[in-house]
Amino acid sequence: MLAIAIGVVVLPPALSVYWAYRSSLEHAQEMAALVTTQVLHRVDDIGAQMRRGLSDILQPPRPAPCSAASIERMRHTLLQLDLLVDIGYIHDNVLVCSAFGRHETPVGKPSYTSQAGFSMRNPLRLPGSDATLVGTTDPASGVTLVAHASNALNIIPTDQPWDITVVGHGQRDVVLARRGEFRQHWLELSRRARAGSTTDANYLISWERPTQGAYTVFVAQPRSLWARTWISTALKLGTLGLAIGIMLLMAVLRIARTHVPIRSLLRRAIHDRQLHLEYQPVVELASGRWVGAEALLRWHRPNGEIISPAVFIPIAEKSGMMPLIRERVIDLFEKDAPALFAHAPDFHVALNFCAEDFHAPSSLPDRLQAALRVIGANPRNLHVELTETVFTDADTARPAIDALQAAGIGVAIDDFGTGYSSLSHLSRVKFDYLKIDRSFIDTIGTDAVTSQITNAIIDMAKSLDIRMIAEGVETREQAAYLADHGVEYAQGWLYSRSLPMKTFLRKLQEQDGPRPRVWRRTA
Repeated sequence: MLAIAIGVVVLPPALSVYWAYRSSLEHAQEMAALVTTQVLHRVDDIGAQMRRGLSDILQPPRPAPCSAASIERMRHTLLQLDLLVDIGYIHDNVLVCSAFGRHETPVGKPSYTSQAGFSMRNPLRLPGSDATLVGTTDPASGVTLVAHASNALNIIPTDQPWDITVVGHGQRDVVLARRGEFRQHWLELSRRARAGSTTDANYLISWERPTQGAYTVFVAQPRSLWARTWISTALKLGTLGLAIGIMLLMAVLRIARTHVPIRSLLRRAIHDRQLHLEYQPVVELASGRWVGAEALLRWHRPNGEIISPAVFIPIAEKSGMMPLIRERVIDLFEKDAPALFAHAPDFHVALNFCAEDFHAPSSLPDRLQAALRVIGANPRNLHVELTETVFTDADTARPAIDALQAAGIGVAIDDFGTGYSSLSHLSRVKFDYLKIDRSFIDTIGTDAVTSQITNAIIDMAKSLDIRMIAEGVETREQAAYLADHGVEYAQGWLYSRSLPMKTFLRKLQEQDGPRPRVWRRTA
């Protein structure tokens, strides 16, 4: 009898520790696999753009290498490929010319030869740039395609707890891009299976390589980060088990059932109102005033875990939950906006939507106008941001975009230059604002050759009479450069991180005091 009593008291806490561990581990592995796949797709996109760039340059009739016509063709091709930073010719280990002109710059011998026979240089140094670049050279023609190593990694925000490495396979294994920790013995894992996940003493590791096996993506998270969740859960359940004995066993079985895929957690999060909005100010560069804000969706789980939109938005798109998220965003906007517009009647708030929200017949324009009536706001108080994926079916999306603009609601193309953008797309669909992606803003002040792309985007927007908002502005030098080149608005950590509405409104009210200084270059 004593043994049974001890078992009733001890067994439930022991089971709770086991189930808490398994549930947390499987949840962490699922998220790691998703991040790995996202990075793999970005690397695939870079490879596809390199193949397209090489095909365009070699298209007959071919001008003589490094002639004026050749440089113009490289420049035109580069502007169509947002994931590349340069195209050039290498002969006898010398960069003779590129889309940015003639160079005659020694670049050294290739680091290795890829499985497809291309000469790889990693890192590749270009004139005036300290950036870590990767160059792929066609040995037959000398045509070289250049990409930022970080382009494969920045699809996941740097504040997310993932160490990411891309390893190329050729004559030998070479690290092409890396952020955080990577250990050589992890390569043995990828030789056993094309994809998988495991743990060692210090890390949870996930890996995947494409079917052709040219490279492998590794994602790692320190064991301590995901272990906190199961330890905290186990302690709570263990204490409860000592107090209520056999009743805990029933509770453990109930809690064990909470181990569900992330998509189910997301559906529950929408229902339980775990999603909320934070607001990052949009600043008028000429005056330094806050004139608007972008509403950013955040997911804070009850256990304190913060899940990035880069993780849960793709799940929502694949699971058909975007209409629910869209409605939640609008509901939060209706709740937050009245106090904001009461203080600043001319202020605007930008809401983000996906391409699916613009598919005809779309109810989005009517729904947003109804929200404005509920709030008592004007159409000019609302902007709508959509990503470049809308260009995959621009004709279908155009009626909804036209309806929003006819109602007086501003429409912006977000993260310009990172997806499907081209001059032809912008000429087919009219936008009020163009948001310059932070990957281009980061090149300002570095003397990198890619800074020329920033100027090309600015000139293109001016020619189309589209106002510009620069994203990710973090330094005064960047703000001064943008102001001097005619960019009207900016947002980024130089001004403020995203804030809950209560904090945002308090800081906005402080704007009634002395105005922030406007930074401009001095002669």
